[in-house]
Amino acid sequence: MRKAIIESRGKLLLENFFIYGMGNILTKVVPFLMLPILTRLVTDPVVFGVFDIYTVVIRFATPIAVLGCYDAMFRLFFDDSDSQFHRQICSSSLAIVSSISVLILIVSLILYASDVAFADGYGWLIPIAGMVIASGAIREIIAAPSRMQNQRKRIILLSLLAPFVYYLIAMTLAWQGKPLEGLVYGNMVSSFIVLMIYGILNHAFFSPKAIKKEHIRGLLKMGIPLTPTFLTYWVFTSCDRFMLSRMIGLEAVGLYGIGARFSSISQGIYMAFAGGWQYFAFSTMKDEDHTRLMSHVFEVLGILSVASLFFLLPFVDWFFELIVGETYRKASVVFPFLFLSPLLLMLYQILGSQLLVVKKGYLSTVILSFGAVTNVVLNWVLIPRMGIKGAAIATLLGYVVSLALAFAIVKKMRLIYGSWRVNIIFGCGGLSLILANLQPNITIVISFVFLVLILAIYFSEIKKLIPSLWKMPLCKKE
Repeated sequence: MRKAIIESRGKLLLENFFIYGMGNILTKVVPFLMLPILTRLVTDPVVFGVFDIYTVVIRFATPIAVLGCYDAMFRLFFDDSDSQFHRQICSSSLAIVSSISVLILIVSLILYASDVAFADGYGWLIPIAGMVIASGAIREIIAAPSRMQNQRKRIILLSLLAPFVYYLIAMTLAWQGKPLEGLVYGNMVSSFIVLMIYGILNHAFFSPKAIKKEHIRGLLKMGIPLTPTFLTYWVFTSCDRFMLSRMIGLEAVGLYGIGARFSSISQGIYMAFAGGWQYFAFSTMKDEDHTRLMSHVFEVLGILSVASLFFLLPFVDWFFELIVGETYRKASVVFPFLFLSPLLLMLYQILGSQLLVVKKGYLSTVILSFGAVTNVVLNWVLIPRMGIKGAAIATLLGYVVSLALAFAIVKKMRLIYGSWRVNIIFGCGGLSLILANLQPNITIVISFVFLVLILAIYFSEIKKLIPSLWKMPLCKKE
């Protein structure tokens, strides 16, 4: 019986990971194919720099609008199996987020009318940013029931639609000599379309009559302490852009943005994980061996993360030359650091979910704050000396600090176990990355030796895993 339960949970996690992974790989195909065309149409890095600053503002305000309600509703959803209870949680969450979103939209219109913020003719971006923030925040809540029910096909199809619409509009306007307008309007329209579709599909989970004050209080009690956590995520992903624009200029932000876009192939791995993780973590949280299960997942994904970087590392310069051309080739220096950063965030979320399980999510905010401060300080030190590469290194080291601190705390709480093999792989991985940057001519040798080390340490596990992967179905009926 126990063996059957373990196998079913493993199957659930692997199927979620691979199916969401395939979906996210497909969602990255359109941007990946369009990037070479777009970088040749938009030859001025300043355009990408302005758009990156615009998206930085959106990333900052969206967590404020959501106010932690997405994670709070996800956690509370599994407290009861009653459908009416589910509707009350979802409706109360939407009431909170919709109210804040309307306020943010009003503020953006006031700023636009008062001629504040963006200079040099970019004021028109302010109300658009307000609309995108509001629609994005509401979309997170309205889309949540699909993730709570693990409706993978629906999520994947809608994830494919968004980049298709975005790049269709962006490319069309870029051909007409309006590249910035294309990027901005493509982002806005794709967000609206996905919001409307999710609204139609999940309307049964939302009703004004299902809004309950006690649930609003519970959601705010759990969600508000989580909001600073998401703002620290913003520091990790966006503060470097602001500091680059101040210290070097918008051209550097544009180059950094192109490097980040190319590095975002690791976002496919992270999104594959995020797509099914919360459902898996909270649906198994009452299992007796939950801690051991989480520890095993942490180890496996940690090794895969480091191995994927060293598998790609020898080919980075060649890929950049092929895909983005000579104008943006200098952006390749940020790839190793920005590729690994989302994967460390993936590992951090395993630890963070353990804190949520015991309802101590506030610790996650404190832990991430240390990493965010590290990131800002290192940006201030490294950007003047190393440019965009310094910003990328600062981002990675900020995640390393947060991950190490979180692991130490969660381990002390007996919510996760350590492994000597993970320590060896992470230690050797860090040394190998430093050596590859100091001696780029032997990167291929360093990568080969490191991957052989992983195979040697995990040979017996890999040998057992391969047959089960062949038997695993690629798709599962919902």
